[in-house]
Amino acid sequence: MKLKTIQWTLFILFSTFGWMSCDKDTNEPLSLHEVENNTIQLHYGSKGGITIIGGDGIYSFSCESPLLKAEMTYNNYILFEPLGVGDATVTIKDSSGESYVLNVTIAYKTENIIVSKLDATVVGDAMTVAEQKELKAKALATIPVKIGGGYKFVYTEGEEQDETEGVVFIYPEKYDQDGIKGTFERVIVRYDDESYFYTSYTLHYNDINRTFIFMKYSEPTVESLPYMAVQFAEDLKDQYKTDYPNVEQVYTSQVIGDMTIE
Repeated sequence: MKLKTIQWTLFILFSTFGWMSCDKDTNEPLSLHEVENNTIQLHYGSKGGITIIGGDGIYSFSCESPLLKAEMTYNNYILFEPLGVGDATVTIKDSSGESYVLNVTIAYKTENIIVSKLDATVVGDAMTVAEQKELKAKALATIPVKIGGGYKFVYTEGEEQDETEGVVFIYPEKYDQDGIKGTFERVIVRYDDESYFYTSYTLHYNDINRTFIFMKYSEPTVESLPYMAVQFAEDLKDQYKTDYPNVEQVYTSQVIGDMTIE
């Protein structure tokens, strides 16, 4: 009887060990969700994070770079706050000792904008047709870029704040060629109930200051349905009010055909 009891106990122990071994063997490798080649890029001034998957589910990490502040906000999520630009590494481990080395590249956010159309709007019921036509031509001539030109905004002070700044490159003829370097401030203006806001970019270059409002631009299509695009609009009323006292509105439009973020 005792022999059967010992045999049954040994059977339970070996079976349990086998089950535990199988569970351990079926663990997925330690990795990160939607991260390829062990590398991510973050923008200075913007927080970002990664989700850990696989391993045994008990995670820890280490990061010794002064460029990156890191915090595990959930048991499998690490939140990063870039403190500078450059490269950093983060080592992630589980309790079994399996490890994963993450390479983090921190760069300034860059907006690349190419202009596809130029337009100007003049409103003044008391103006003659000739005056409106003349003023529209003058307004169009103030636009600093041609079709195919554009702007590159580099956010050196981060980009999550309502007010931020950086370096701008203005390309008069063709994007990314013969750029004029300047600085800019971007301001997000929110109304009291925060149900509506607009964004303005003020550019400083060659002793010139220009303020563009980033907003929607609409024009009729052949089917008379509105096609929605975005534009940089510049209000020029104060500039021309003396010469054209009957003008009610005058502004230029730089319709954005392509906008990418790096």
